[in-house]
Amino acid sequence: MLNIRKASVDDVDAILKLVNYYAEKELLLRKSAFKVYTKLQNFYIAETEKKVVGCVSLVVLWEDLAEICSLAVDEEYLRKGIGKKLVNKCIEQAKLLKVTKIIALTYKDKFFEKIGFHFVDKNIFPRKLMWECLECPKLDECDELAYLMNLE
Repeated sequence: MLNIRKASVDDVDAILKLVNYYAEKELLLRKSAFKVYTKLQNFYIAETEKKVVGCVSLVVLWEDLAEICSLAVDEEYLRKGIGKKLVNKCIEQAKLLKVTKIIALTYKDKFFEKIGFHFVDKNIFPRKLMWECLECPKLDECDELAYLMNLE
């Protein structure tokens, strides 16, 4: 049985393992323990039988915009709907917070399209709002795709 819940300090090592695994493949940005601890309240965890198998973070960037970050699912559990459930949890949270738009910068375009996001030019978002972009080694040559979901 899969459980989606808010992350706790007990989950930080698992989050780091998942996110940094994909960072090694240049699919996500590397996270330090400090980064995860200071943003822990933004994270959700997917667990099965007490094993963390996925994580995601929802970061509010402005009154009308939030970003889905650090979406990672253990390779052994891919294609089982876990990523979709994590993103849906972020959508629920954004609605509760009355945020009207969610963006995702990704290499997994088909995944976000299936959930209901649509492709947009990432340059329509002011770079200063993309707090993680400033730390990315690909800042000047970003090859991620931007997807947007309007919640209104």
